[in-house]
Amino acid sequence: MDSFIALSKASKEVLKIATLTSSMPVNCIITGPKAVGKNHLAKVVAPNAKSYKAQDLQKAIKDKTIDLNTINEIIILDIHKLDSISYILEILEENNIKVVATATAFKDSYKSFFQAQIEVPPLSKRAEDVEFLKKEYIKEAKRVFLIDEEIDENINLDLSNNAISLKKSIFKSILFNSLTKDDIINILEKFLLKEFEQTSSYKELLPIFEIPLLRAGKKKYKSQLQMAKYFEINRNTLRKKFIENRVDE
Repeated sequence: MDSFIALSKASKEVLKIATLTSSMPVNCIITGPKAVGKNHLAKVVAPNAKSYKAQDLQKAIKDKTIDLNTINEIIILDIHKLDSISYILEILEENNIKVVATATAFKDSYKSFFQAQIEVPPLSKRAEDVEFLKKEYIKEAKRVFLIDEEIDENINLDLSNNAISLKKSIFKSILFNSLTKDDIINILEKFLLKEFEQTSSYKELLPIFEIPLLRAGKKKYKSQLQMAKYFEINRNTLRKKFIENRVDE
């Protein structure tokens, strides 16, 4: 995404604060977990400012490859990665440069320099934003995998790492659903060749086949009794397989 997504109540409030801050002569720090849109929000606060990764800016100042006299405002990405935050901020303050920075968390040491603080909530608290991003990532995945037909959008979304894990879970789901039997066989063959470098034990490799089979059977047939019937194996043998593979009942 090229802009901050603000469809949920929480993100709309964050965008409102950022827009107000953009017209104020104050330094602003934007905090929040990774991949929640902090960098895009920083451009709302300082739309004309150039963005620098913290360590790149630090090196540019040290090597004197940046002319601070020509800069009115600047965006520092991941300011917490600076070796000496106070030193860099002092230099920027001496040059009357408005600073907008991003960080994963707010520290007490930031209080004296940053007059404004904006905290961006994780996607788990922004349902409407997740739904929008889901649709956009599905469109992108279909373009990448050259899929024209409609796909099942009932995807198990992973929000553990916000937009990164969300996009990854959607791409994985769409890719897996497009695989043919031959694709899966070829993938397994390549995977097993790599595994053979570590082990050649049939017993150690067997769970790769048995675990998904047991999980799928459990979802399909609900009970071990029904599974044993359709799998055409002894119920005690099936139960043993569940225990050996640590597949929850």
